[in-house]
Amino acid sequence: MPRSDFLLPLSREHHSALVLARAARKALDTNDQLACLEVLEKIETYWHAVMAVHFDKEEQLLQQASIMLHSDDVARIHFEHEQLRILADKSCSLDLPVRLGKFADLMAAHVRYEERVLFPLLERCFDKFLK
Repeated sequence: MPRSDFLLPLSREHHSALVLARAARKALDTNDQLACLEVLEKIETYWHAVMAVHFDKEEQLLQQASIMLHSDDVARIHFEHEQLRILADKSCSLDLPVRLGKFADLMAAHVRYEERVLFPLLERCFDKFLK
C-alpha cells in the first residue's frame, strides 16, 4: 500500500529497523558472541543515527493527531518507544542475549503494528487536514 508523502520517510526507516531486528535474531541463533556484539554495536549506532530522530517525529505526529486516535494506540507507541530506547542504549544492563532477543522481538512487532495499524490511522487523520 502506498504511503502518504509525510509518512514515506518513516516507512523507509522501518525497513532498516526490520533488517536490524532480523540481524539481531540471526546472531542470537548462531550463538556467536562476536556476532552478537557486532549487532549490538549496529543497534547502538542506528539508535544515534536514525532511531532517536525517527521516534521524535512519530511522537510529534501522535501529539498532533491524538484527539483523533484511541488513547490505547498512543500509549502503546510511547511505551514501546521507551522500551526500545532502553534496549538501544549503551547503559542497558540486560545480558547480551536477553537484550538482543528483546530488541529483535519488540522492534519487529512495533514496526509491523505501526505499518499495519498506526500509519493507516494517521493517514486518515491527516488526510482530513491536507485536503
